[in-house]
Amino acid sequence: MDAPDALPPSPQEAPYVYAATDLRPRQTREIELCEKASHFDWQYAGAFAVGFGASIYLNIDKLKHTTEPGLRLLGPGLIGFTWGGFLSGGYLSLPKCDPMWAYGPPPEGNVRAQWPLATAIAIVSGVTAPIMDYAFLGPVKIDWPVTERSARVFIAAGAGVLGSLFPYLLPPRTWAAAKEIERMRVEGMPGGAQLSYWRAF
Repeated sequence: MDAPDALPPSPQEAPYVYAATDLRPRQTREIELCEKASHFDWQYAGAFAVGFGASIYLNIDKLKHTTEPGLRLLGPGLIGFTWGGFLSGGYLSLPKCDPMWAYGPPPEGNVRAQWPLATAIAIVSGVTAPIMDYAFLGPVKIDWPVTERSARVFIAAGAGVLGSLFPYLLPPRTWAAAKEIERMRVEGMPGGAQLSYWRAF
């Protein structure tokens, strides 16, 4: 007598297969991450905004009046770094997910590169950071040497570029959750979730 056929797997155990146009968050973990990524991260952007304001106060009230050039040059560095972090962190803190649309790389590959926008924000930060420094600094003291005045420009610009890249190393909740959703859609969920693509010729 032939052995009975094996029963089909339980629907709860069957892996979830993403369709090519399945853009909504479906898995429990995806829904949780999408909830985090769907709201502006006010704490992250606010921390850089407060840091920028504090660096301005420290620069014009304390560092500007010191007699040591090395201490005075800390001002443009702090302003540039917090300004660049505010610009880049503000963008990364924007909502990156919607309950009806969770972006993930398409089956043919990731067609959205992140480096062009990151480079653009870094350039804007580097150009505008010296402007922000001198805008709030007020009249420059006569006894400041020309080398120090020139150094303030380059220090603020360099710190602005570094500050704009820092949020990619320590990202806000929205950006981190959105990147985790993308990773899950490519690598699959632990326990069976898969990424599939079907096309008829």
